[in-house]
Amino acid sequence: MSEKLAYWGSVVFSAIALILIVANISLSNGNRALQQEVSTRAAAINAGQTYARLAQNLVQALGESAVKNDDAKLRTLLSDNGINIKEPVAKAAPAPEQHEKKK
Repeated sequence: MSEKLAYWGSVVFSAIALILIVANISLSNGNRALQQEVSTRAAAINAGQTYARLAQNLVQALGESAVKNDDAKLRTLLSDNGINIKEPVAKAAPAPEQHEKKK
């Protein structure tokens, strides 16, 4: 009787181990797919940040060019896209120094 019990016990534990192995493999594959998706999204976010800096530099250069060359078409293009150009404040000439005469 004890041999039958040991046999069936080992069969049950072997079946449980086999089920756990299959579950582990399927969960690992699902996790790997999710990790790959997260990695792809992170790469897209990083590329977007790079493009945003490039676009900012390009808009800044266009704005400087529009002000420098007084280009109305370029100003219109930028303003149509929601970019307002502020004129640089001209530096005022320094006030002449006034010296007081000592008496």
